[in-house]
Amino acid sequence: MKNILIYITILSTALFLTNCGGHNHDAHNHEHAHEAHEHSHDAHNHEDAHEAHGHNHDAHNHEHAHEEHEHNHDAHNHKHAHEAHGHNHDAHNHEHSAESSEPLMFTAYGDSLEIFAEIGKLHAGEESFILAHITKLSNYKPLDVPEVQFTLNIAGSSTQFTAKKDKPGIYRCHFTPAKGGKGEFVCKAQIGEKATAVSFPVNVCEAGHHHHEAEAGHEHGSNMVSFPKEQSWKIDFATEEVMPRTINSVVKGVATVSNAPENITTLVAATNGKVHYTSTVAAGSEVKAGSTLFVLETGDVTDGNAAIKYAEAESHYNFAKAEYERKAVLEKKRIVSLSDFQAAEAEYLRAKAVFENLSKNFKGGKMLLKSPVTGYISDIAVASGDYVAEGTPLATLQRDGALQLFCEVPVRHAAALRNLNDINIELNDGTCYSLAEVGGRITGVGRAIQNDCNMLPVTVIAKNLKGVVPGNIVNLYLIAPEKGENIVVPRTALVEEMGRFFVFVQHTPVMFEKRPVTLGTSDGKSVQLLTGVKAGERVVTKGAVSLKLSQGAGALDPHAGHVH
Repeated sequence: MKNILIYITILSTALFLTNCGGHNHDAHNHEHAHEAHEHSHDAHNHEDAHEAHGHNHDAHNHEHAHEEHEHNHDAHNHKHAHEAHGHNHDAHNHEHSAESSEPLMFTAYGDSLEIFAEIGKLHAGEESFILAHITKLSNYKPLDVPEVQFTLNIAGSSTQFTAKKDKPGIYRCHFTPAKGGKGEFVCKAQIGEKATAVSFPVNVCEAGHHHHEAEAGHEHGSNMVSFPKEQSWKIDFATEEVMPRTINSVVKGVATVSNAPENITTLVAATNGKVHYTSTVAAGSEVKAGSTLFVLETGDVTDGNAAIKYAEAESHYNFAKAEYERKAVLEKKRIVSLSDFQAAEAEYLRAKAVFENLSKNFKGGKMLLKSPVTGYISDIAVASGDYVAEGTPLATLQRDGALQLFCEVPVRHAAALRNLNDINIELNDGTCYSLAEVGGRITGVGRAIQNDCNMLPVTVIAKNLKGVVPGNIVNLYLIAPEKGENIVVPRTALVEEMGRFFVFVQHTPVMFEKRPVTLGTSDGKSVQLLTGVKAGERVVTKGAVSLKLSQGAGALDPHAGHVH
């Protein structure tokens, strides 16, 4: 039995030595240690196993260390694992430190400026930096002054520093907070003769305490759009904070456009005769005041003959003049009464006006009909060569100026029309104006149904409605008294996709969310939002279409929108 045990021990040792030179250390060494422990029951076997163990001490220790690292079987391995954990903890701390040292983003609004600032770590006694994008709210273009002043106020202590302009709208500098605590940054800029200030709260860590709350990360979903400030500065862009306000009840109508009555003149025949056009007469042609448009030939026509009328006017004028001059002498001598003299004077002036008018327009037996205004011919009522009677309309002349808008609305809106206080005018290109913007006024609101059509007429005069000509069609938003507060945005904030409407809600001045909304009442310039936007949120009111195109141009860069 003893010989068998010795043989087994020698054989096991040989196999151990053979496998130590190979690559499969773990499984065999573990098996060998187990067999040695299980079978070494006497001193000889223990000694033999110890020799085998001693002979392979280096390889076994190496393997043993490897096993300890891999399987954590003993205290040494536990210690090693603890060290490894300590190393990972350091790496984690390093990663956390890197995250916490990422710049913070701040957005603030003043009376005239928007500030979007990137600020480095804020630790008392340690240098940091500020990079600010500053936008003028008047036109959403970059501020362009050489420098701006920043002040860091904390617990009665102030640190002032100057940020120089990199390029229009972008300012940067380095600074060192003197102490820690909660405080505020104040940015002051001189715009012309006016100084303006914007402030925002900050939290500076105390010296030696390197932890601060990082600003929440930006969302980067499919509805998020990055739009850098440098890009928004190049277009017609604006945002607006949404606050509840009143929107009026509105009746929408379609109006036809015509010239205002004071800008329309009808030229009529001054006498009987055949009418002939001059070369300038054509529908739409421009005319000047005093230019000849038509010629009337009387020929052998005696009734209303221009030559006879001219002779009669001349004779009447000469007689009235002589009578007026005679009575003027007698009145000075008190031979005729004052009333007789005044009657003679009035008749003289009347005869003079008729004769002089005929003299200007009667040449060679023909009557010349001239344009009384500068404008254009909108309509011709007769053909050249037609015989016309005195007073027959020949042409309609119009001049540019005020326009008349006429629409009819259903009689069910009669109550709203009785309280009508304003009208918005929407043109074919989508632009919308209030009456005040076009110098308009409401000239007539129907109080009774006309022509049995259950419609009530509304008439508006607009003096400065550019880009609209008689014959156009426009939309009218007839505005009645207010009806409570609602979430309201300018109509320019809306974008449409497949019949659905969206607005872009600002998360930061360079990151926006496209959000679906439900529309309510519209007065043509503003739209009530029933769902989608909350009070206090900021939406894009100009440039929304550019953001829509930017979103469709490609996928969002997850790091886009940060200023560097």
